[in-house]
Amino acid sequence: MTDAAFEALWKHVLDHWDEDKAHGAFLEHCRSAGQLAEAAARYRGMTGDRERGPVAQKRLQGVLVLAMAALESTRTPRPEAKSSTSSLLLIAFFVAATLGLLALLYTER
Repeated sequence: MTDAAFEALWKHVLDHWDEDKAHGAFLEHCRSAGQLAEAAARYRGMTGDRERGPVAQKRLQGVLVLAMAALESTRTPRPEAKSSTSSLLLIAFFVAATLGLLALLYTER
């Protein structure tokens, strides 16, 4: 779903196709409004145009970079591995407790 600003900026892009500033403003709006998919669809539709195709392909790659950056920013950090020292101490405790119980049982016989 597009808004009026999206449509106005896209029209501006079409009217000023060779100007980086027009594409930049359009893509910035799409990034901030969460409309990168629609921007990609518009640029993808232009890739078949003989004159505008190369620029459209370049801008489509730019949309991909923006989308990947947006995904990366929402990624949750990988959980840190638990300390191996605490695991080893816990294992040592259980081994010592088991040996202690075995020793106790052996001496009571």
